Amino acid sequence: MVITGRYFDGRTSAGIEARLEFGADGNLRVYGTAEPIVVPLAEIRISERVGNITRRITLPDGGVFETQDNDAVDEARDSLGMRGGSPLVHWLESRWHVAVGSLVMVVLISIAFVQWGVPAVANWAAAVMPAEVDHAIGAGSLDVLDRVAFEPSELPKKRQQELRARFVTMTKPLDDGHVYQLEFRHGGYIGANAFALPSGIIVMTDELVELAKTDDELVSVLAHEVGHVRGRHALRQLLQAAGISSLAFALLGDVSTISGVLSAAPALLQAKNSRDFEREADAFAKQWLRENGIAESNFDTILCRLDDSHSGEEAEEKDKDKDRFDYFSSHPSTSERAQCPKEEEVETDAATEAEPDPAPEDEAEAPFEGAPPIDTPSQA
Repeated sequence: MVITGRYFDGRTSAGIEARLEFGADGNLRVYGTAEPIVVPLAEIRISERVGNITRRITLPDGGVFETQDNDAVDEARDSLGMRGGSPLVHWLESRWHVAVGSLVMVVLISIAFVQWGVPAVANWAAAVMPAEVDHAIGAGSLDVLDRVAFEPSELPKKRQQELRARFVTMTKPLDDGHVYQLEFRHGGYIGANAFALPSGIIVMTDELVELAKTDDELVSVLAHEVGHVRGRHALRQLLQAAGISSLAFALLGDVSTISGVLSAAPALLQAKNSRDFEREADAFAKQWLRENGIAESNFDTILCRLDDSHSGEEAEEKDKDKDRFDYFSSHPSTSERAQCPKEEEVETDAATEAEPDPAPEDEAEAPFEGAPPIDTPSQA
């Protein structure tokens, strides 16, 4: 049987009109070239049929014969007893509704895997990894921050010692493999803030200390940062990023060649995971404050004051429905995380916050709903 098509010699991009014949003697012949080509059938490779797209017969020297006569290729191969592809695969690939349905299923499964599978796998992996992994991740992080962001602290040494003593009291009962340490830095353009490094180092800026009106407010921030360390959020973030990137590569191939929107998808998904981690750290902080007899309102107050300091506007003028201090949506909105009191209410209640009202009996007996476990990182 003679099949018409185009032949490419593998050395140039130009093709020529040619004819191909599957010989009964076990050889394949190509006519139309300067010299007829004869090669054993056992040495050629025939691409599988996908719908009615062009079929490729690859020769051992790199030459390629292309034809759209798929039926003739299948008939010749069947007559010679050459093994072909699965008829079921061809049937599936030839039906557009099957292809569309398969695409929808892939999208739904991928979304479900990112939403629930990746966090679950990351949480499991983080739970079985030793704390030394966190130390390795955080090694040298403070040195880098000191070079690019921070200046030496200008806080009086006595004040630093007072806060460090309070921090030691907070973290001494925690037996999670981390070595907790409180460091002070002048924040510069970062301003009032606090950061948790995976190894257990908490960095608090001078501006945050100056912004707080009571030590209990600072303690509530430290409890939040300790929640990040105990939840092993840095490690889980890395594991989730690796899982999402692997999924994107498996579905889309070389991520560097796809569009900017698709290549940005893993970063957008990581912002969602970061917001979940913030909620876990908030829940841990509020649970710790209750268990240690400190009013949860301290956390709300300092968080709202931080929001005001970064927005540059007074609390009464800010839009309650929009969070301006959201780390590009990596944090939940302040209105979700805290109930912002008016400043005059804060001043009135400051003297009484050291002796908060006792929690209701049912609340005291049950752990805070949504709070991360004390000894193991919770799921996002």
